[in-house]
Amino acid sequence: MTSSLRLALVGAFACLALPLRAAEPVWFNTLIANWTDYGTPEYLDFVGEARPEICQVGFYGVTFYSVAHTPFGKGYPAHFPVQGTKECGEFFRNLNKEVHARGSKVVGHFNTTFILGDPDKRAGFFDWYHNGWDAKALGPKPTVNPTEMLAVDAAGKLITTSSYKIGGWPEYHGCLNNPLWRKCLKAMMTDAIARGVDGLIANYYYRRDCMCPHCVGGFRAWLGTNYTAAQLNQQFAIADLKAHEFKEIPSWHNPKETSPYKLAALKWTQLSLKDAFDDVFIAHGRQLKPDLLVAQWNHLSAFTQISGDERCLLPGGVWGRGENYLWYSTGNAASQTDLANGDLGDGTLQLRYVRGAFGPRPFVLGKYEQSRTRATIAEGIANGGAGLGFYANFKNPAGREAMTTYFGFARKHRDLYLGAQSAAELLLLYPRSAVHRGDVEPVARFKAIGHQLALAGYAFDIVPDDIVTGAQIASRRVVVATSVGRADLRSASSADRDQQGRTQRGPTTLSVDAMPADDLVAKWRKELVAVTRREGATTVVTSVLSQPKRRLVHLVNYNREEPPKTRTMGSGPHEEKPIAVEGITVRLALQLDERVKSIRLLSPDAEVSTGPAGLVQRAGEAAFTVPRMLIYTVAVVELE
Repeated sequence: MTSSLRLALVGAFACLALPLRAAEPVWFNTLIANWTDYGTPEYLDFVGEARPEICQVGFYGVTFYSVAHTPFGKGYPAHFPVQGTKECGEFFRNLNKEVHARGSKVVGHFNTTFILGDPDKRAGFFDWYHNGWDAKALGPKPTVNPTEMLAVDAAGKLITTSSYKIGGWPEYHGCLNNPLWRKCLKAMMTDAIARGVDGLIANYYYRRDCMCPHCVGGFRAWLGTNYTAAQLNQQFAIADLKAHEFKEIPSWHNPKETSPYKLAALKWTQLSLKDAFDDVFIAHGRQLKPDLLVAQWNHLSAFTQISGDERCLLPGGVWGRGENYLWYSTGNAASQTDLANGDLGDGTLQLRYVRGAFGPRPFVLGKYEQSRTRATIAEGIANGGAGLGFYANFKNPAGREAMTTYFGFARKHRDLYLGAQSAAELLLLYPRSAVHRGDVEPVARFKAIGHQLALAGYAFDIVPDDIVTGAQIASRRVVVATSVGRADLRSASSADRDQQGRTQRGPTTLSVDAMPADDLVAKWRKELVAVTRREGATTVVTSVLSQPKRRLVHLVNYNREEPPKTRTMGSGPHEEKPIAVEGITVRLALQLDERVKSIRLLSPDAEVSTGPAGLVQRAGEAAFTVPRMLIYTVAVVELE
């Protein structure tokens, strides 16, 4: 056993066990991310005009050192505006200063594993490592031979992929369980922070089924800590853990082909990646800059689990721990509509899941949305997160106007978003416990019933069932579960007594044990009568947040003139083409002793209903009408 491996095993998951520097309190709800055109004068002009709180811009880490010094840096993914490691580094230093001068913070993209180059030809990353490493800025090299830091297969061969073929090279991959690679990343991070970033988001944060000694030794040690000898033999056919020869340690895989061993390997993979993140980004990064903002660029799509989602098997206490905000990419899963068939192309379920799992901290969906700029911002801020995410197309006049207008609205009414808490009377549980068991069928039921509830106009919150508390359940009027019930769900749902000994009835519980029929929510009408809901256009999705003495009803309308089927994503923000809806009634559920003092309608859209709103109220409910809305309207309900 090498000394570096012995050190790695001794410190395995050390960052998961030791206290880390806590994330500084931070909150925002406007963010732009740009991988291209940030070197143009229009970019800084736009930042000064729209004033997003976070500019996710710039490339550091492996991407920077792979291609900044080559002619291939001008293309995907970084689109470096200048060539040369020194020249490009100075460009980013100046860009960060200019963004700061306009009142925004900078979070840079930090590639952690995806290496571009050729070790034999000493090209790309390997050219820089051998000939361009600046020991004054970065410290000594972790090793003479950079291939010692890379992911390998069971035969010891370097793992390569050919996703992009930038420079005509295959892609190699750093191993995040290798202490030498972590040392290399820490050196790169030191340089990035010196260039003036406020934070860094980890990109390409994967483990490529590596079988290097660090991965094999780490997995072996984890199995020995978490399973008895009898369990190892029974569940994995491992008779002698110390002598066992591992043929594979898979990570993501087809859930239809899962097994106890594959699940264990995936869980260890995700725990080990969290340990690496905590070591490099939190422990090291915040040692250099105590208020460093850190995040991961993760992938959720339409709730792809086991075969996707970098956090799907993480325990709730580790999920997002110490991170300032979450970025979850939905790819194309929520960027196209089929309104005739009830597909709104929305990220409602993903947004509410992330909020319920992460708590009242910032989060954003990276939607690959080409056209619906306003709707994308609206659904983010309406659900307690941030808009916009990816594709901040500021060079398109319609997109620039949309972002400037909507960000201005969020800034002007910041007091309506800051500190707002989930307040829906209906709670939909996300079946994460089933996912942890390798069962993704309840996820399909969750998506189906969530879609039905949204179309029917009901306001609801989402919390993963592995972290939901009895208090969270007891505070709701209706709870919907799509997997096996929990003990505290059952106890909170039964009749209980308050401190004065009076009988109290817990929430109504509804279970979805099979794929829901189209009319299941309609059959629940009686059970859902005391839940806030929208009546009217089915393209309008409703959410409810609360502040002291205030309810905030957010309405997002996805109705639009759809693009031709040949280009379902559209060609740019000028094709958003929303269609207004009229006569929407909101029935806001109240406590029996609550009374509404006033309601006012706010919107960033022109030619819609704003100002005071009339209402009709009775015990337990206040009803009001929104005469006309375009994309986004907020009803501010002040309580007596």
